[in-house]
Amino acid sequence: MLSQRLRVAVLECDTPIDPIQSNYGTYGDVFENHIKEGLARIGVKAKLELAKIDVVQPSAEYPKPEDFDVVLLTGSKHDSYRDDPWILTLVQFVQDCYLVHHKPIVGICFGHQVIARALGARVGPNVSGWEVAVEPIALTHCGRSLFGKNDLALHMMHRDIVYEVPPGCVNLGSTAICGIQGLYVPKRILCVQGHPEYNAFMVSELLKLRRERGVFDETMYADGMARVENEHDGLVFSETMYALPLISLPLLHIPPPLHPNMSNPIRTLSPSTNKVIFEHPGVSVEEARKIAQASQDAFRTYKQTPLSQRKEIILKALDLIEANKETLAEELTTQMGRPIAFSAKEIETFRKRGDYLLSITDDCLKPLPGSPEAGFRRFLKKAPVGPTLIITAWNFPYLVTINALLPALLAGNTVLLRPSPQTPIFGERLLTYFTEAGLPPNVLQLIHCGSPDILDEIVQLPQIQLISFTGSTAGGVRIREATARRIVPVNLELGGNDPAYVRPDADIPYVAAQLVDGAVFNSGQSCCAVERVYVHADVHDQFVEEVQKELTGYKLGSPHDKSTTTGPVVSQASLKNIQSQIADALSKGAVNATPSNPTFENTPADGNYLSPTVLTNVTHDMVVMKDETFGPVMPIMKVASDEEAISLMNDSDYGLTASIWTKDIQKGEELIEELEAGTVYINRCDYPSPDLAWIGWKNSGLGCTLGPAAFEAFYKLKSFHIKEAQA
Repeated sequence: MLSQRLRVAVLECDTPIDPIQSNYGTYGDVFENHIKEGLARIGVKAKLELAKIDVVQPSAEYPKPEDFDVVLLTGSKHDSYRDDPWILTLVQFVQDCYLVHHKPIVGICFGHQVIARALGARVGPNVSGWEVAVEPIALTHCGRSLFGKNDLALHMMHRDIVYEVPPGCVNLGSTAICGIQGLYVPKRILCVQGHPEYNAFMVSELLKLRRERGVFDETMYADGMARVENEHDGLVFSETMYALPLISLPLLHIPPPLHPNMSNPIRTLSPSTNKVIFEHPGVSVEEARKIAQASQDAFRTYKQTPLSQRKEIILKALDLIEANKETLAEELTTQMGRPIAFSAKEIETFRKRGDYLLSITDDCLKPLPGSPEAGFRRFLKKAPVGPTLIITAWNFPYLVTINALLPALLAGNTVLLRPSPQTPIFGERLLTYFTEAGLPPNVLQLIHCGSPDILDEIVQLPQIQLISFTGSTAGGVRIREATARRIVPVNLELGGNDPAYVRPDADIPYVAAQLVDGAVFNSGQSCCAVERVYVHADVHDQFVEEVQKELTGYKLGSPHDKSTTTGPVVSQASLKNIQSQIADALSKGAVNATPSNPTFENTPADGNYLSPTVLTNVTHDMVVMKDETFGPVMPIMKVASDEEAISLMNDSDYGLTASIWTKDIQKGEELIEELEAGTVYINRCDYPSPDLAWIGWKNSGLGCTLGPAAFEAFYKLKSFHIKEAQA
């Protein structure tokens, strides 16, 4: 056995309640026993030297860096996000330990939050409320590698959470209502939102006290008490936690830190801050092969499950997701930058689409009869295709994914879900909720992939029998090229450059407001955003004025501010592309007609902010009128007639949606018949209705989702031809 000195500075961030202190002493005493037990479990004989410092006291004297090997922050009843003097001092001490002195840091619950805050992440109360007693944590790839388990069950007693992963850290796991359950930097930081040091007695006493004080109602108290005796992995955690500072120990198989030269890393930056909120090494091709094989193995049994059972699972998953929409909305805003005022709406629409798909499932998947003939039976059955790879997008991850995920699972397929590297936490959430709803193991699995080259190889895996891709047209073309030597169906939902035409009889103030929303909502980052506006010369100037009036009421700013209407665009690369399209248009004679708006002129210092931009005097010689912009830009072109408008609207390589704005509905219906697009509107835009096919023409897609044909891509027909006698 190894023998060495281990000097631990335990920063006591609270005093235990009386029953706990009477039985176990201070939190420093609790952790002293926990450390000894953890070291014994990993076979280490160490001379343990503990310094226990009550840091809540104003006169607290922090240890000198040379006097400890590792610092441990305990839990606390206090709020980690408050600016109490002792908390600010603690945050500064952690910053110094990490950045200046390079000391390993361990954090528990409150300590986990303080570490995250010290490293630049936001912390605060959880809108979904408390987690109490033993809860299973679904571990990320890094968490599974670290602890050697798929799930880690720990005692919980917290309401506050970490909102985003600090730069350089990796998230270790999540629960249904807390997305960041632990942080890890190899040999530097290991912290967890739970309490590995707690036991059933401690948690029971805390539950009793908080019920007496009115913090917990009877339902929460009873729920917690029902789980306090559940098995938990506190000591499993301690094996890892207390080996962290022992640099010489070769006992733990800890994954290496992420490195920019890795072939497939995921490093998600929040668009509003450009700070890292998620890191993942990404799967290798070999790991993906194993995942695909597990999917194929699961398919053999899942396809036999009754449709009624699949529907029950899906319904329960939808219920779970809807119940947690506020938490999911907050995470969505952090990941992709949509203003928080609108993020929950995506979850609500996700639920409505799910309900619609469930309502048509039986009819869409029922067998089809052949023509009757005496002595014969002929019919067709709809058989599941097999393991399905769904490559989804970041701009509306819930809505984009449900279009393929629900039909795939309901039809009896297993699914490999590759969430966008911009919204990876969304993928983790779906997996958690569908698993909790009862989906069998490996029926839904995640593939985190940040490398297009790796993805090229993944789509060629023979186990994968169907590919559904949502993203840019260039990305779709690349998927088709990668699968060119395979006979595998590929469903593509791609980009757009969607036009609108305002006729002279239109209600101009109303139409201007609708089209500004269609162009600027989600910062213009929608495949069906309005990207070209053609306006009849008779009302062109009035329309531009109304657009300007509408935009003066918009607010560009932090997406976490409930009054914000327009947040950042997704990335620096996207920002530069949009700016280049604007610059190209201005260099060719376009006029920047954007109205004055203080929020447009004073954008936040961090993040990828771009004010909504109105361009007039545009032509089809400009990139902004030919390519997908995917940003808050509204080019307006004057036309002389309906015929000119229709010709220009069709002068595009894209064909996703198009709209006509007029009071003359009969004339409008005549005009939309001439439009070359999968969805055409009169007096509406930017709205995929679930009961209609969502389909792209030209370079906007291949195949369709939603509507009466929603399931067609996810089954294959099998013809049965039976002669009932051999005579």
